[in-house]
Amino acid sequence: MSRSILWLPIALVAAFELYAASLVLRPNVDAAYRAYYIDKTSDCWPHETAAAYTLGTTLSFVDSKPSLFFPNKICGWFYPNDKGTWSYGSYSLLRFKFAAVASPLRLTITAGAMVDAAQPVQRITVSANGEKLTDLSLTGAEPETKTVDIPASLAASGSIDLRFDYPDARSGRELGPNEDSHPRAIRMVSLALSAT
Repeated sequence: MSRSILWLPIALVAAFELYAASLVLRPNVDAAYRAYYIDKTSDCWPHETAAAYTLGTTLSFVDSKPSLFFPNKICGWFYPNDKGTWSYGSYSLLRFKFAAVASPLRLTITAGAMVDAAQPVQRITVSANGEKLTDLSLTGAEPETKTVDIPASLAASGSIDLRFDYPDARSGRELGPNEDSHPRAIRMVSLALSAT
């Protein structure tokens, strides 16, 4: 009788240890935390950014050019090089705070894509303040210019959070030797928000 009583606490401790080990191997955390800290597939972890922007200004994503995008960057971008800035992960975020206007805005981006014969199209879903605006497609590594209209109702807020989702993002290693394994989709060259 006394021997069976001793086994009960041992079994409980063993069960607790197995449960703790399962949490270490597969922690129950939200998707953003998992992507940033565990899987390392995104650099999107909430942080503050100045976000000040004058409508009509063209932001550069090319190293050493004026009006770099850093004050508007939230996450999802590598560092710029002489050809632009690669997206990082399955989505990228930018924030813009500007003098509110009553008219629609036009977003103009110039970007190239990570494409090849196996994946000739890179799809991008563009959203503003959580509202889907459109789906774009880029078909070449050389930069293309695309425009997206943003409704006046969003422009009137004086604050726009732009989100670019990349359903076709893939490892940078597919670009060639010496590239890293982080997912990428587009190489942004420039971006502007203008009143229409």
